[in-house]
Amino acid sequence: MLSAILFELIAFLIALVGVLLTARGHIAGWLFGILGSAMYIPVFFETRLYAESSLQSFYVLMGIYGWWQWLRMGKKSEERPVQQIGKTAIIVLSLLLLVGTGVLGFCLDEYSNTDVPYFDACMGVAGLLITWMMARKYIENWYCWMLVDIVNSGLFIYKHLVLTAFLYIAMALLALYGAKRWKKELHSA
Repeated sequence: MLSAILFELIAFLIALVGVLLTARGHIAGWLFGILGSAMYIPVFFETRLYAESSLQSFYVLMGIYGWWQWLRMGKKSEERPVQQIGKTAIIVLSLLLLVGTGVLGFCLDEYSNTDVPYFDACMGVAGLLITWMMARKYIENWYCWMLVDIVNSGLFIYKHLVLTAFLYIAMALLALYGAKRWKKELHSA
C-alpha cells in the first residue's frame, strides 16, 4: 500500500511541474507531462479506471506530439501564436465527445469490471480532445481543462486517489493561470 501511495505521490509531483511549465508556455512542460502520464498509467489501471489509464498512454504520445509541435516553433513556442477555436471545430469536437463517450462507455460497461464506465469514458474522451486543443494552442483548452479537472477530482476521491484529486484541483487552478497568460498573448498579437 505504501509503495502505491509513494508512486502516486511521485507521479503527482512530476505532473504538477509539467502543467505549471506548460501554463507558462515552456516547452519542458511537455517532457514532465510525458513522464507524469507514464507514471499514472498503472495508478489508474489498479483502480479500474481503464479509460483514464489508456488516456495516460495517449497523453504520452500526445505529449511527444505537443513537444515536437512546440520544438518546431521555438524554445518557448513564442512563434506558435495562441488562437481561438472556430465554431465548426467546436461542433465537431462536441460531436466527437458525445459519440466517443457513448461508444467507449458501452465497451467499458460490457467488457471490463469498472464501476464507472460512462464517467470514465467521458473524462477520457474529453482529455483526448482537450490535449489536441492544447497542442494547437487554442486558448479554450484551458477553460475545458478547468471543467474536466474539477469533475475528475470528484471521481478520484470516489476511487480513493486523494493526492490525484488534489493534483486535478491544482491543475484546474493552473488552467486558470494558463488561460490568463495565454489571453494576454492572444490580445498582444
